[in-house]
Amino acid sequence: MFELTAKSGEPAISKGANLLGLTLSCSELNELQIGNHISLENRSLSEIGSLFIMVSALADINAGKAKSDVTFGDLPKPITDSQCCSGIPIYCWETDSQKICLYLTMVNDKPAIRSCCHS
Repeated sequence: MFELTAKSGEPAISKGANLLGLTLSCSELNELQIGNHISLENRSLSEIGSLFIMVSALADINAGKAKSDVTFGDLPKPITDSQCCSGIPIYCWETDSQKICLYLTMVNDKPAIRSCCHS
């Protein structure tokens, strides 16, 4: 499991979440910063509905692929160039040594977000 430093992780995760219309608690930020997932199961449909629209628009750009339709079936699939995560990259940033992304994924058949390295 990878872990972000406080300097590089928290501001970038907060910025990505805000751009995607999500409000994260301190404990959720901490979970993402250490590479764990946060569940979207208890979020309102209006909050995660806008997230799905953003994912559809940004997924191919962040994955470096040609435009395609994104479906729920894509969430549990590994991205070919990521060594540590499955799902769809929804927000990415560069650190000194690597590219990090927030991924929309499925955990126990429920939508979740996870931060992972994206090589």
